[in-house]
Amino acid sequence: MIQLLDVILIFDDTLREPHPKMVVCLNALDGWYFRINSRSTLRPCVKLEKNPHHMFLDHDSYLHCDILELDDYVIEQSLRRHAGIIGTIHSSLKPDIISKTFSSAVISSEDKHIIRNMLS
Repeated sequence: MIQLLDVILIFDDTLREPHPKMVVCLNALDGWYFRINSRSTLRPCVKLEKNPHHMFLDHDSYLHCDILELDDYVIEQSLRRHAGIIGTIHSSLKPDIISKTFSSAVISSEDKHIIRNMLS
């Protein structure tokens, strides 16, 4: 079962050029995930350094702290097609994730508090 901060690979067809994308689980029951991006152009984001804790990354990347809602079908298909959970975001980044989430202009105040409680 996928848990908090586990990373999976989905096929993201919502992108201008659909392609596989890594996402990080926040709340599997509600389908809340954050995307991992190669660049920091989408804000707010937390830098994910490949070494020493995220060896599943090809290079240093960025966790985009904006909720992406995915349904169970997308997650189940991803886990079957892409070898399951491919990594986990290191717990030392929880305070940074909380901070960046609270700086988001698009996440509701209620959802920010829910995320803070999940990560605390």
